[in-house]
Amino acid sequence: MTRPLRVALVRRPGRPRGGNDPRVRDALLEAARTLFLRYGFRAVSSRQVAATARVNPAMIHYYFDGKDGLYRAMLESAIAPVLTRLTAMLGQQETADIEGLARTYMRVLAANPWIPGLMVREVLSPDGSFRQVFIRDLAGRFAPMLRTVVEREIDAGHLRADLDPSLTCVSLMSLALFPFISLPISSRVLGVDTSTGGIEALIEHQMRLLMHGVSARGKADA
Repeated sequence: MTRPLRVALVRRPGRPRGGNDPRVRDALLEAARTLFLRYGFRAVSSRQVAATARVNPAMIHYYFDGKDGLYRAMLESAIAPVLTRLTAMLGQQETADIEGLARTYMRVLAANPWIPGLMVREVLSPDGSFRQVFIRDLAGRFAPMLRTVVEREIDAGHLRADLDPSLTCVSLMSLALFPFISLPISSRVLGVDTSTGGIEALIEHQMRLLMHGVSARGKADA
Protein backbone atom coordinates (compact mmCIF):
# COMPACT_ATOMS: atom_id res chain seq x y z
CA MET A 1 0.00 0.00 0.00
CA THR A 2 1.33 3.44 -0.97
CA ARG A 3 2.24 5.49 2.08
CA PRO A 4 0.64 8.99 2.24
CA LEU A 5 2.85 11.95 1.50
CA ARG A 6 3.95 13.58 4.76
CA VAL A 7 6.19 16.58 5.33
CA ALA A 8 7.02 17.65 8.87
CA LEU A 9 4.76 20.42 10.16
CA VAL A 10 7.47 21.81 12.44
CA ARG A 11 8.91 25.03 10.98
CA ARG A 12 12.70 25.35 10.88
CA PRO A 13 15.00 28.22 9.92
CA GLY A 14 15.96 28.52 6.27
CA ARG A 15 14.42 26.64 3.37
CA PRO A 16 11.51 24.40 4.49
CA ARG A 17 11.88 20.64 4.32
CA GLY A 18 10.28 19.16 1.23
CA GLY A 19 11.43 21.95 -1.08
CA ASN A 20 11.86 21.00 -4.75
CA ASP A 21 9.66 17.92 -4.30
CA PRO A 22 7.05 17.95 -7.10
CA ARG A 23 4.81 15.71 -4.99
CA VAL A 24 4.49 18.49 -2.41
CA ARG A 25 3.57 21.08 -5.04
CA ASP A 26 1.01 18.73 -6.63
CA ALA A 27 -0.48 17.90 -3.23
CA LEU A 28 -0.98 21.60 -2.48
CA LEU A 29 -2.63 22.22 -5.85
CA GLU A 30 -5.01 19.29 -5.36
CA ALA A 31 -5.89 20.36 -1.82
CA ALA A 32 -6.53 23.93 -2.98
CA ARG A 33 -8.82 22.78 -5.80
CA THR A 34 -10.89 20.75 -3.37
CA LEU A 35 -11.14 23.36 -0.61
CA PHE A 36 -11.54 26.48 -2.76
CA LEU A 37 -14.35 24.86 -4.74
CA ARG A 38 -16.16 23.69 -1.62
CA TYR A 39 -15.76 26.74 0.63
CA GLY A 40 -14.55 29.66 -1.50
CA PHE A 41 -11.18 31.35 -1.68
CA ARG A 42 -11.64 33.76 1.24
CA ALA A 43 -13.02 31.11 3.60
CA VAL A 44 -9.99 28.82 3.23
CA SER A 45 -6.74 29.61 5.01
CA SER A 46 -3.27 28.66 3.87
CA ARG A 47 -2.96 26.50 6.97
CA GLN A 48 -6.10 24.55 5.99
CA VAL A 49 -4.71 23.91 2.51
CA ALA A 50 -1.42 22.74 3.98
CA ALA A 51 -3.16 20.50 6.51
CA THR A 52 -5.28 18.88 3.79
CA ALA A 53 -2.15 18.31 1.70
CA ARG A 54 -0.30 17.10 4.84
CA VAL A 55 2.61 19.44 4.29
CA ASN A 56 4.31 22.30 6.12
CA PRO A 57 2.32 25.58 5.67
CA ALA A 58 5.59 27.28 4.69
CA MET A 59 5.48 25.26 1.47
CA ILE A 60 2.67 27.46 0.08
CA HIS A 61 4.93 30.50 0.25
CA TYR A 62 7.94 28.49 -0.93
CA TYR A 63 6.26 27.18 -4.09
CA PHE A 64 3.61 29.83 -4.80
CA ASP A 65 4.55 32.99 -2.86
CA GLY A 66 1.30 32.80 -0.87
CA LYS A 67 -2.35 31.88 -1.36
CA ASP A 68 -2.89 34.25 -4.31
CA GLY A 69 0.00 32.59 -6.11
CA LEU A 70 -1.43 29.16 -5.36
CA TYR A 71 -4.76 30.18 -6.89
CA ARG A 72 -3.00 31.63 -9.93
CA ALA A 73 -0.97 28.45 -10.39
CA MET A 74 -4.16 26.36 -10.24
CA LEU A 75 -5.70 28.29 -13.11
CA GLU A 76 -2.50 28.55 -15.14
CA SER A 77 -1.87 24.82 -15.01
CA ALA A 78 -5.48 24.05 -15.97
CA ILE A 79 -5.70 26.44 -18.94
CA ALA A 80 -2.17 25.74 -20.21
CA PRO A 81 -3.52 23.78 -23.24
CA VAL A 82 -5.60 26.82 -24.26
CA LEU A 83 -2.70 29.26 -23.95
CA THR A 84 -0.38 26.88 -25.79
CA ARG A 85 -2.81 26.56 -28.67
CA LEU A 86 -3.47 30.30 -28.79
CA THR A 87 0.26 31.09 -28.80
CA ALA A 88 0.75 28.67 -31.70
CA MET A 89 -2.11 30.32 -33.61
CA LEU A 90 -0.47 33.72 -33.25
CA GLY A 91 2.71 32.39 -34.80
CA GLN A 92 1.16 30.81 -37.88
CA GLN A 93 0.25 32.55 -41.12
CA GLU A 94 -2.54 30.30 -42.37
CA THR A 95 -6.14 30.31 -41.16
CA ALA A 96 -6.39 30.25 -37.36
CA ASP A 97 -8.50 27.44 -35.96
CA ILE A 98 -10.92 29.46 -33.83
CA GLU A 99 -13.25 26.49 -33.52
CA GLY A 100 -10.41 24.24 -32.38
CA LEU A 101 -9.40 26.79 -29.75
CA ALA A 102 -12.97 26.99 -28.43
CA ARG A 103 -13.22 23.20 -28.30
CA THR A 104 -9.97 23.02 -26.33
CA TYR A 105 -11.25 25.62 -23.88
CA MET A 106 -14.54 23.77 -23.33
CA ARG A 107 -12.75 20.47 -22.81
CA VAL A 108 -10.49 22.13 -20.23
CA LEU A 109 -13.59 23.35 -18.40
CA ALA A 110 -15.17 19.90 -18.57
CA ALA A 111 -12.02 18.29 -17.17
CA ASN A 112 -11.71 20.91 -14.39
CA PRO A 113 -15.25 21.47 -13.04
CA TRP A 114 -13.85 23.58 -10.20
CA ILE A 115 -12.97 26.41 -12.62
CA PRO A 116 -16.52 27.68 -13.36
CA GLY A 117 -17.43 27.77 -9.68
CA LEU A 118 -14.28 29.63 -8.73
CA MET A 119 -14.74 32.06 -11.62
CA VAL A 120 -18.25 32.95 -10.44
CA ARG A 121 -17.35 33.16 -6.76
CA GLU A 122 -13.94 34.83 -6.86
CA VAL A 123 -13.65 36.64 -10.22
CA LEU A 124 -17.08 37.57 -11.61
CA SER A 125 -18.63 38.43 -8.25
CA PRO A 126 -18.40 42.21 -7.56
CA ASP A 127 -16.44 41.54 -4.39
CA GLY A 128 -14.43 38.65 -5.80
CA SER A 129 -11.12 38.27 -3.99
CA PHE A 130 -9.20 37.22 -7.08
CA ARG A 131 -10.58 39.64 -9.67
CA GLN A 132 -7.62 42.03 -9.87
CA VAL A 133 -5.03 39.25 -9.91
CA PHE A 134 -7.03 37.41 -12.59
CA ILE A 135 -7.23 40.51 -14.78
CA ARG A 136 -3.55 41.32 -14.36
CA ASP A 137 -1.97 37.88 -14.68
CA LEU A 138 -4.39 35.79 -16.76
CA ALA A 139 -7.10 37.67 -18.64
CA GLY A 140 -4.70 40.54 -19.26
CA ARG A 141 -2.46 38.13 -21.19
CA PHE A 142 -5.09 35.90 -22.76
CA ALA A 143 -7.63 38.46 -24.03
CA PRO A 144 -5.29 40.62 -26.18
CA MET A 145 -3.90 37.48 -27.82
CA LEU A 146 -7.38 36.23 -28.65
CA ARG A 147 -8.46 39.61 -30.00
CA THR A 148 -5.39 39.73 -32.24
CA VAL A 149 -6.28 36.33 -33.71
CA VAL A 150 -9.91 37.37 -34.26
CA GLU A 151 -8.86 40.66 -35.90
CA ARG A 152 -6.52 38.78 -38.21
CA GLU A 153 -9.27 36.35 -39.19
CA ILE A 154 -11.68 39.19 -39.93
CA ASP A 155 -9.09 41.00 -42.06
CA ALA A 156 -8.38 37.77 -43.96
CA GLY A 157 -12.08 37.27 -44.73
CA HIS A 158 -12.38 34.09 -42.69
CA LEU A 159 -14.82 35.72 -40.27
CA ARG A 160 -17.62 38.17 -41.01
CA ALA A 161 -16.38 41.67 -41.79
CA ASP A 162 -19.10 43.34 -39.69
CA LEU A 163 -17.97 41.72 -36.44
CA ASP A 164 -16.48 43.75 -33.60
CA PRO A 165 -13.31 41.86 -32.52
CA SER A 166 -13.69 42.60 -28.82
CA LEU A 167 -17.37 41.65 -28.71
CA THR A 168 -16.61 38.52 -30.71
CA CYS A 169 -14.15 37.51 -27.98
CA VAL A 170 -16.86 38.09 -25.37
CA SER A 171 -19.27 35.88 -27.32
CA LEU A 172 -16.70 33.15 -27.77
CA MET A 173 -15.84 33.08 -24.07
CA SER A 174 -19.52 33.23 -23.07
CA LEU A 175 -20.53 30.34 -25.32
CA ALA A 176 -17.68 28.27 -23.92
CA LEU A 177 -17.94 29.13 -20.22
CA PHE A 178 -21.60 29.65 -19.38
CA PRO A 179 -22.80 26.09 -20.11
CA PHE A 180 -20.42 24.83 -17.42
CA ILE A 181 -21.45 27.56 -14.96
CA SER A 182 -25.09 26.59 -15.44
CA LEU A 183 -24.57 22.82 -15.64
CA PRO A 184 -25.50 22.07 -11.99
CA ILE A 185 -28.92 23.65 -12.73
CA SER A 186 -29.44 22.80 -16.40
CA SER A 187 -28.66 19.14 -15.76
CA ARG A 188 -31.55 19.03 -13.26
CA VAL A 189 -34.19 21.25 -14.85
CA LEU A 190 -33.45 20.61 -18.53
CA GLY A 191 -31.96 17.13 -18.32
CA VAL A 192 -28.65 18.17 -19.88
CA ASP A 193 -26.49 15.07 -20.07
CA THR A 194 -23.28 15.37 -18.01
CA SER A 195 -21.71 12.12 -19.19
CA THR A 196 -18.65 12.24 -21.42
CA GLY A 197 -20.83 11.74 -24.48
CA GLY A 198 -23.25 14.40 -23.30
CA ILE A 199 -20.48 16.94 -22.78
CA GLU A 200 -19.15 16.27 -26.28
CA ALA A 201 -22.68 16.80 -27.65
CA LEU A 202 -22.84 20.09 -25.74
CA ILE A 203 -19.52 21.18 -27.23
CA GLU A 204 -20.72 20.32 -30.75
CA HIS A 205 -23.90 22.34 -30.19
CA GLN A 206 -21.98 25.39 -28.97
CA MET A 207 -19.57 25.17 -31.88
CA ARG A 208 -22.46 25.20 -34.37
CA LEU A 209 -23.88 28.30 -32.70
CA LEU A 210 -20.49 30.00 -32.65
CA MET A 211 -19.18 29.20 -36.10
CA HIS A 212 -22.41 29.72 -38.00
CA GLY A 213 -22.69 33.08 -36.32
CA VAL A 214 -19.17 34.37 -36.97
CA SER A 215 -18.02 32.61 -40.14
CA ALA A 216 -17.97 34.57 -43.38
CA ARG A 217 -21.26 34.05 -45.28
CA GLY A 218 -19.93 31.60 -47.81
CA LYS A 219 -18.57 29.32 -45.07
CA ALA A 220 -21.65 29.63 -42.85
CA ASP A 221 -24.00 28.76 -45.72
CA ALA A 222 -21.95 25.76 -46.82
